[in-house]
Amino acid sequence: MNREEIDVSLSKEKIIDVLSADGHKIFVYCNRAGDQPSDKAIVIGHGLAGSPNSYMHIMARDYFNDRGYDVYRMAFYWDEPDYRKLHECTLDIQAQDLNSVIDCVRKDHEKMFVCGHSYGGLTLVFANPTVNALSFWDSSYQPWDRFWSKSITPSGDGNSYLLDWEYLITIGKPMIEEAKALTRDAARVKTERISVPSQVVVASESFIKKDTEMLFSDLKCPKETVLIKGAGHTFVEGKIVFELLDKTYQWFERF
Repeated sequence: MNREEIDVSLSKEKIIDVLSADGHKIFVYCNRAGDQPSDKAIVIGHGLAGSPNSYMHIMARDYFNDRGYDVYRMAFYWDEPDYRKLHECTLDIQAQDLNSVIDCVRKDHEKMFVCGHSYGGLTLVFANPTVNALSFWDSSYQPWDRFWSKSITPSGDGNSYLLDWEYLITIGKPMIEEAKALTRDAARVKTERISVPSQVVVASESFIKKDTEMLFSDLKCPKETVLIKGAGHTFVEGKIVFELLDKTYQWFERF
């Protein structure tokens, strides 16, 4: 890629600040496929302690731009003034913010699609967005059982916990209490509301593989499940992310 091509790509990227229902700013990268808004767009929600600049999201940006989709990579929290921080979030808040982003950008597009990775996938369950189709990328579903109960310790201030994932991450008490209350029955009630076509992508080597299987079982909408062999939770093995993106693209193109 030469400098001219790089400059073209930069000219088609901009940052959008979407206002949340409670007055926070929501950070969103917009990457256009062309000089004008495309008739189809994808919103991507990242996982817990993730970022719109995570590997799979950068790869998804380029992949879908090349196929004519505008791509919006939102941040549920961002390290600048007036944006939420992770310890201020819950799934319910993230779901409201996701729908705020969708509502803000949908006027520019005929078709809207949403991908959610890990906790971003569980955010889709809470959000139940009105779009053309969804893709759950190795989604969390029963977070208390799968990792919270094994990986957190109280921080000492009574209002937060520390999550031990490579480094210590501060999680607000409301998010922990929310996860504790999310029993299988409670999750199923939310999942059964989803009516838009939904794809559940399962990473064969993921530590939350059982979550994705439960999610697929509880969905009552038109649905498909896809197993990505050899993939870990973040799809960083070799070039395996391209199978994730190919399967997602094939699903969205049906609608």
